[in-house]
Formats: sequence, C-alpha cells, structure tokens
Amino acid sequence: MNIFLVEDERWALAELEALFKRYEPQHRVLAFENGEDALEAAKSVVPHLVLTDITMPGIDGVELLTELGRNHPDVKGIILSVHDDFAYAQRGMQTGVTDYLLKPVKKETLYKAVDRLLARIEDESRSRSDLVAWSLLQRLMAADAMEHVKPTESEQQRLFMVLLLLENWASPLTWKDAGLEASDILSHFGSVLNKERDSHCITIDARRRVLLLPAGNEAFTQSLKTKLQSLFEYVNTHGILLHVSFTIKKENESLNRSFIRLGKQLEEHLRIGEPTLASPDMKLAAPDISEIWVKARALQAQVKAGEMARGRDTISRIVKGLQYKEVTQKQLVQFASDLFYSLKFNLQAESLILLQEDMSLLHEVTDYEPIKEWLTAAVFGIAGTHTSKEQKPKGLIPVLMNWIHANYQGDLSLQQFASDHHVSLGHLSRLFKSQTGYTFSDYVSGYRISKAKDLLADGTSRPSEVGELVGYEDAKHFSHLFKRITGETPTAFAKRKLSE
Repeated sequence: MNIFLVEDERWALAELEALFKRYEPQHRVLAFENGEDALEAAKSVVPHLVLTDITMPGIDGVELLTELGRNHPDVKGIILSVHDDFAYAQRGMQTGVTDYLLKPVKKETLYKAVDRLLARIEDESRSRSDLVAWSLLQRLMAADAMEHVKPTESEQQRLFMVLLLLENWASPLTWKDAGLEASDILSHFGSVLNKERDSHCITIDARRRVLLLPAGNEAFTQSLKTKLQSLFEYVNTHGILLHVSFTIKKENESLNRSFIRLGKQLEEHLRIGEPTLASPDMKLAAPDISEIWVKARALQAQVKAGEMARGRDTISRIVKGLQYKEVTQKQLVQFASDLFYSLKFNLQAESLILLQEDMSLLHEVTDYEPIKEWLTAAVFGIAGTHTSKEQKPKGLIPVLMNWIHANYQGDLSLQQFASDHHVSLGHLSRLFKSQTGYTFSDYVSGYRISKAKDLLADGTSRPSEVGELVGYEDAKHFSHLFKRITGETPTAFAKRKLSE
C-alpha cells in the first residue's frame, strides 16, 4: 500500500519517516512537507493511508483529507493534533478522517493505530475486489441474450483479455496445486500497470482464469504482450503446463463474446503435452496425416481378423505418428471420431447406428501414453461388439475381453465361454495369451484390481467392501492379491490417495 506522511516541521517529519521504516518494503512510504505536495503526488500515486498534522500553512490536515477523498474515496486518514485542536479534529471525522492521535504520540500507540487501519484497508479492498470479480464473472459467463443490460465500465473499454488454462480442460491440477494466486499473476504486470483497479484476474474454475487489463495505445499493448510472454515462459519452465490465449476486446463488445472467442482460439491451437500461446493473428496449418490413415486402414483389417497383437502395435505407431505431426487436441478428437466411425461401419455395415464414444479423456490428459491405452481399449471394445456367424476363434478374443469387462463382478468361466462359442478351451486359452500377453486368470485379476483402485481412490467405498464389489467374496484373498499387484494393502492405498 501507499502511505503518505504529511508534516510541515522537518524534524517531526524526519522522525515519522524513521518510525515508518518498519513498514517498508512491504508498503511504500512517501513524505511531504505540505498538503499541496501531497495532493500533487496523489494525481499519479493512489494514497491508501494518510497520516497528517492538523495545523499546516496553506492546506491543513482536514482540508487535505477532504480533497483527497474526492478522487480517492477509499483513502483512510490519521490526524495528529494537540489538545487545543481536539474539537477541530473531531469535526474532521466527518470528512474521511478515520482516527486521530494526540501529540506527542507514543511509538506503541502510533503503530497500533496504523496496523489496525492497514488491516481494515486490506479487508475492505479484498471485499471490493471479490464483489467486482463476481460481477465480472457474471458478465463473462452471461449469454449474448443478456447484452440488453447496460454495459459495465469494463465492457465500454478496450481491454487486453487473456485466457489462462492449466494443463488441459479437465486436468486434475488446480490453481491451488500450482501455487499460483491471482495476485501473483497480476503482480507480473506490475511495472506496466499503474492503477490497480484497472486490472483484474478472474477465476473461472479450478483450471481457468481470465485477465482483464487496460489495452491503452499500441506501445502499451505491446508492453503487455511482452509481459505475458515472460509470464508464459516463467510458468512453463517451472514445471507447470500453461496454455494462454489473448485478444483485444473492442469498445462496447460484451465480455461474454470476447471470452467465447478466447476459448475457441485456444481450442484451435492447443496441443496435448505442449504449452500454447495463441494470438488472434496466429494461422493454423492442418498437418498431413495421410500416412497415419494408411496405418488406420491396416488396423481395420487387423481388428476384423481378430489380430489383437498386431493391432496393438499398429495403434502404438498411429499414436506416435499423431504426436510427431503435432496435431492439436481438436484434430486428435476428430481423428479418433473418424477412426471409430470407420471401424463401426466396416464391422457392422448392416447397422448405421453409431454409438457415441467417450472423448472426455482427451480433455484430461497431458501426455500421449494414456491416449494409446485408451485408444486400444476403445478399438477392441468396438471389435468385441462385432458378431459374425463365421467368426474365427482368434476373432473371439475382443469379444471375450468385452465379456470380462462387463461381467468382472461375477463368476467368470473361460470354459463356459469356450463352450458357448464352440471353440476348444485350450486353443482359446493359448489365443488369449498370444493376443493379450496375459493368461485369462491374470488378465481378470488385473482388471478387477484396477476397478478396485478406482473405487478406493474416490473414497466412495470402504476397503473392506471393495473386494466383494469387484468379484472377490474372500476379503483376505482380495487383500493379498491387491498387495501383490500394487505393492500396498487396500487400506494403505486408500489413505494415500485420499491424502493427495
């Protein structure tokens, strides 16, 4: 905060300056020998607390606080007076004076009064900031149907608007986890911005924030861009994946319309696992992925033939190719959607009803490894729904995996499945091992334990109940198996996850 000390006696002013050293550098202390100089300084520096002598030549203390209050209504004042001026000082309480101290002032009394007012200023500032932030948030999220409402002061101005996104749209990382307060972000622009009330950092949700900064002239806007670039590089070099999109909001353009434009702009350029800095003039060139579609057509043939091992390798090469081509998240979603459509059409040509695939993972992940696993499960999940009267035994493996996923909570008999599909148990067992890399028993155990981990991680079920929920009636057997696979007991796993 900015603290003004106003005293016409030089020795008294020097004494005050020495006493107020304890408030630096957290606060900025400025000393003036008269009220006129203090008023002039207030044109460029916002005073938060003013400590002034009451009797001074020219403008006295009460008049000074009255004048300052016209342009800075939130300013707080302390008047120093002697007993003869006490009645006059009391009248000053009606003109913005918050407290008064009788000369000579004891050091402890002075510090107590100043500390109390600084805390009050901070509380009031936070309350006003919260109220402004809430109002701006409503404007940001309001639909265009609300545009008939009188524009706010922010909407009437040209603004430098910035959307900040941590990791991905649904990533588990939050601003609190990242240790980035809104004030920290704003302070990065401190050397450019002079008036704190002209700039805002609005928290949209756990991962998104919007900066609203005065646009100013071209040189000023360029300074903001430079500072934004610096912030972008600083955050990303400290191990936090940050995506940034910025634009200039035009005069009288709604905050909501600019906010939507920022979101679309970021969505057009965001790449998984790579930081993004999207500007309005950035052009996006669609990468050539024709070679990847050659691999995708080979995958279709492998899935149709039930060749899971080859299919897994092909999916791995497809994912590496997409990463190498640096496709955006939006392009990746489109590719996955087209791939699923093609697979379903080829496997179930008689049916044009296509199930909607769950693409939510692509809005959560920050690297490609989970995408490979998700794509593998999705592709062979589609294959598992494909039934053919002439299906060969190796084509049954995706069907068998889907059957496990759908019935893992109950009794699973490979022998019964083999009998139902008229195939040798031994042959089916060998095919399953060659295609998945696991025995039937190990695959079932691994899948059940993965489901148990999900239940334990979200805290919805007690460890003693989870075993039965995933198909194990014997709690001791489940606990032993869980520890063998994960390295810790269900109870220890649950405690660790809930404490993270």
